[in-house]
Amino acid sequence: MTINDILALFYILAGAAIIYLFKERRKAVALINHSQLPELSIEDFKVLKILLKTAYERMLYLGVLFLPLAFSTFRGKDKISTIFFFLLIGLLFISNVPPRHKIMGLLEKNGLSTSDLRHRGIKL
Repeated sequence: MTINDILALFYILAGAAIIYLFKERRKAVALINHSQLPELSIEDFKVLKILLKTAYERMLYLGVLFLPLAFSTFRGKDKISTIFFFLLIGLLFISNVPPRHKIMGLLEKNGLSTSDLRHRGIKL
């Protein structure tokens, strides 16, 4: 096995793990109901769910981008495409910061923290 083979395998596993996390978190978002977060108004609750879905969809895209990165690395001949996929992954990671920041702002506005949500059985 060459280093490119090992890196490609690592990227496939990383992509699969991120896609799995997306699947589990998306299921968790579907189970959240307003009665678990009575501090939030109905409108804030809807915004929270939309922001969570947005953040998790971007996480899915991030995981999927690891698959062509793995293929590009496995081939090993075209370094430009590997750099391109790394750039896309980095930009997608950065683009996921604003929804998460808005989620934290929404929670703080309503007097909630992530530890409060964990105590109520809600995972972010």
